[in-house]
Amino acid sequence: MASDKPSTEIIPFAKATEIKRLDANTYQANLVDSFCIGAVPNGGYVASCILQAAILHGSSRSPSNPQPHVMNAHFEYLNRTQVGPATIIIEDVKPGRQLTTLHATLSQGGGKKRLTAYLVMTNLSSMAGITLDTQFSLVPPPLTLSKPDFSSLLSKQNGQQDANWTAIRLPPGFSYIRALQNTRFYMPRAGQVRKSIIDLWIRLASGERFTDATLGYVSDCWPYVVEAYRPRSNEEEEESNMNKEGAAAFRHDARHWYPTVVMNVEQKKAAPEKGWEWLRMRVSSKEVRAGRFDLEVLVMDEQGELVVVSNHVGLVLGSERNLAGRAQAGMKGQSRI
Repeated sequence: MASDKPSTEIIPFAKATEIKRLDANTYQANLVDSFCIGAVPNGGYVASCILQAAILHGSSRSPSNPQPHVMNAHFEYLNRTQVGPATIIIEDVKPGRQLTTLHATLSQGGGKKRLTAYLVMTNLSSMAGITLDTQFSLVPPPLTLSKPDFSSLLSKQNGQQDANWTAIRLPPGFSYIRALQNTRFYMPRAGQVRKSIIDLWIRLASGERFTDATLGYVSDCWPYVVEAYRPRSNEEEEESNMNKEGAAAFRHDARHWYPTVVMNVEQKKAAPEKGWEWLRMRVSSKEVRAGRFDLEVLVMDEQGELVVVSNHVGLVLGSERNLAGRAQAGMKGQSRI
C-alpha cells in the first residue's frame, strides 16, 4: 500500500522505469511509490515501463535491422497495478522488415494480468516516404500563443517570471496525487480557451530529458479536464454546477480517481539524441457522460512539431475505489475498476 505521506524524493524517471531482461521474452520492472495516484501507480507511468521493455526488445532483435521506436501502442488496463515488482512478457506477433507487431502483458501478484498492450515497432529515423505540410494548428487557438521564456520559468530569483506562463502549484495535502511531483507543469496566465481544453508546457522535475520511453507517462500525466468543472464552494456547487438532471455534478470537496481504461499512443517523431527538455501539451475532452470521458492528448516539441497523438477512455470514480483493499468479501477475482 502506498504511503499516506507525500514522497519528498524525486526518483529519476530512468530509474523508476528501469527494466531487467530475464530471458528472450521476459522482462522485469519495479513500480515505485512516487509515481502513484493514491495506492495505484499512474497508468501512463506503467505504460512507459512497457514501452521501455519494448524498446529494449526491438533494439536487440536484429543487429542489422533494429526497431527501437514504438510507432503506435494500444494499452488496455485490466486491473489495478501496485507498487513492487512486475513481470512483462513480450510476444513477437508479426515480425517484419519495417514494422513488427508485439504483444505485451504486465503481471503482478502471482501472475495476475494487470495490463495488456499491442505495440508496432519500427525505426522512425530511417523511415522514408511522402511528407506533406498539412498546416496543422491547434483549434481553437490557445489564449497564449507565445512560447515561454524558459529561463524565467526556471529562475528562482525574486521578481523574475515569464509574462505569459506560470507554474501550477500542487495543492496542500497532495500526497494522494504525488505522481504529479515528478513533472513541472506551466499554464497560461490568461487562462484556458475553454474548460474542456488544457494547454500546458511541461518538463521533468528530475532535470532529465524526455525520451521515447517517457511518452506513455507524458500522455497520461495530466488527465484532469474534469477538475476544471469543480465547484469552488458550496454556493457555487448549488448555483452554477448543475447537470442535465438538475443535480450538482459533484461536490466541491469530492476526491476523484481518473483511471484509464484504454490508451492509444502514436509517436510521430523520434526523440533527438539528447531528448526534449520541454514539451507542449494540449489535453481536451469532447464529452463527460455517466462517469466516463474521452481524452485527446497532443504533444509538441519547442518548434511546434507533433511528437505524440494520444487518445484515452477514462472513468471518473471516487478515491475510495483507488484506496480499497485488494481483497474484499464478494469481490474476489473482480477488478475494483
